[in-house]
Amino acid sequence: MSTTIPITEKRRVALAYDGTEDAQKLFDWSLKNIIRPESDHLILLSAVDRGADTERHHQRRTSGLPMLSTSPTRINDAIQQAEAHPQGGATARERLESMGDHLRQLSISSEEHILWGEPKALVPRFTQQHPVDLLIVGSRGLGAVKSVFLGSVSDKCIHECPCPVLVVRNATI
Repeated sequence: MSTTIPITEKRRVALAYDGTEDAQKLFDWSLKNIIRPESDHLILLSAVDRGADTERHHQRRTSGLPMLSTSPTRINDAIQQAEAHPQGGATARERLESMGDHLRQLSISSEEHILWGEPKALVPRFTQQHPVDLLIVGSRGLGAVKSVFLGSVSDKCIHECPCPVLVVRNATI
């Protein structure tokens, strides 16, 4: 006889996901190596910086997910805001639905949080304001010089998140 662990007693694992191919690889790697379907609850965190004007950020924004954060009482407004975003909200919703479907097939409980703003500020803030037992983030491998000037989401998370942070190098997955 198998017993189901109540969601309030499951380990809450957050995964920073930006919609890129590397983020998808991190998602797949995490499911294979970290997530335990019977005892973990997966929290997908996505954030995009709307103010970035560089081509690199533009390319990342157009291939990633539009971001929003909402309460259950304002979900319809949030969905309309995402769909109105020039990046294409339907695509973002389809990606989230697809990921949710995949997680359900694996019997993994999950939730998604889509945030508008700078990832290196929003991801740590989320972990400070919500119960998270482990945060998994990828590393783009910017190198020491670029990291100093551009900053790094993973570096900011290591220093500001109250939970353990697992940084996975893209080269290892």
